[in-house]
Amino acid sequence: MAILLDSFHNGARGPWRYRHRRCGHLVSDISLDELHRFAALLGLRREWFQLGSIPHYDLTGDAYQRALELGAELVHSRELVRRAVRTRPWPRPRTAPEIEADTASNAFRPQN
Repeated sequence: MAILLDSFHNGARGPWRYRHRRCGHLVSDISLDELHRFAALLGLRREWFQLGSIPHYDLTGDAYQRALELGAELVHSRELVRRAVRTRPWPRPRTAPEIEADTASNAFRPQN
């Protein structure tokens, strides 16, 4: 099983009940089915699933600790981003000429 979990401190943002708590993103590097099965073991509801470029569940408190106990691999956020299953292809790094062309095409142009 390749379930990954990162860790961050939520600080003063989001709903009050989640402020100033350790949180994490639960993802799979294998499949969405694996992610949903693991989430079910944690008692997470399917509607809490966030389908973005990196599909994940947000975890806090007891669910976070339980995920670790059930074998989720604690990784740095950068590794989680690198390894996670994606709904869209991960963009390749842009070359310098591509960046320059983008910058030139988006230059400020006064409107009439």
